[in-house]
Amino acid sequence: MLYLYDEVVVNKFTNLFKDSRITIQPPENAIRYAAQLEGDDVRFPLISLNRTNWSIRGSDVSFAQSRTGILNRVNDNNTLSVMKVIPIRLEYQLDVYTVDRKTNDEIYRELIFYFTNNPTLIVNIPYTLNAEHKFNLFFNDDITDNSDTVEHVNKGVLYRYTSTLYCNDAYLFDGPTELNRVSIANTQLLSANESIK
Repeated sequence: MLYLYDEVVVNKFTNLFKDSRITIQPPENAIRYAAQLEGDDVRFPLISLNRTNWSIRGSDVSFAQSRTGILNRVNDNNTLSVMKVIPIRLEYQLDVYTVDRKTNDEIYRELIFYFTNNPTLIVNIPYTLNAEHKFNLFFNDDITDNSDTVEHVNKGVLYRYTSTLYCNDAYLFDGPTELNRVSIANTQLLSANESIK
């Protein structure tokens, strides 16, 4: 399931930069990977993404949601389709490689504004649930200049800024389960004067 979130994040960056070289991989492999794709003629800027961590949001785990599930849809045969969920947090590392600092500054400026105003992404949920889940991707506060850790390429210095992004509204999904729908019209309600026997 986690790889589906990765694919959505990669697709978002690929569409933003119109760059098919963006994949989930450690940043130290980014230049080598781009060189393989481009016959050793690497174009910059280069964007590198890596999922660095994921964790269960233990304080948000609900017994009911993980055992019984939450409503996915009401079916035509008067049953409810539910999906079981466990909340998780995802973290990604974003590295931007450029040939000058100004370009890197501008790329980050645009990315921060973009994700501040448009953080929502959509993942399609498998396991015959036929559902979508909206999740949000946010920048952590710090952006680190890692330029001094990059080797010289093409007789010049590359500038590398590193930041982390996080998603704290992702879920692991399981299901579907069908429950019979209870209609209030077919249920006899007790009046205020009656008691349960």
